[in-house]
Amino acid sequence: MTKSDLLAAIRRDRARLDALLASVPRERMTEPTLDGARSVKDVLAHVSAWEKICMALVRNNTPVQPPPPGESGPSTDLINQRVYEGSRDRPLEDVIADAQRSYAELLTMVEGLSDDALAAVLGGGQEPAELMDAEGPQVGQLISENSDDHYREHIAQIERWLEEA
Repeated sequence: MTKSDLLAAIRRDRARLDALLASVPRERMTEPTLDGARSVKDVLAHVSAWEKICMALVRNNTPVQPPPPGESGPSTDLINQRVYEGSRDRPLEDVIADAQRSYAELLTMVEGLSDDALAAVLGGGQEPAELMDAEGPQVGQLISENSDDHYREHIAQIERWLEEA
């Protein structure tokens, strides 16, 4: 995946998410009617949180690894629950502004990466993944999973809710 391909996918799917969010009346954005009694506002905070987690992993070149056998670590579900608990009482306007900032920061970070950096294995240096004998996601793959892929997942969720309403 090239940087231009990744940026195009991120921008395309974020535009779709933003257009969908714009179609939801403000008073309905806080209704706890999505999966897990979450609201559209909660989903937006969740998407923003994962953009930030992704950026921290990429900036720190930190590999994404499961905890060692016999040890427990934060699972995705636990992280999602903490994000929800930390943001559920935040005003809608704050969540929207934070989501706009994290998206802009993500774009800026991706724009600053080379194609080789996107092909590198996270935590494995700057060698392209095909030249390395390391396990782990490629930087570009991790970014895509936490941006355009993630946007599409929640677009579908919100569209289902709107169709049922």
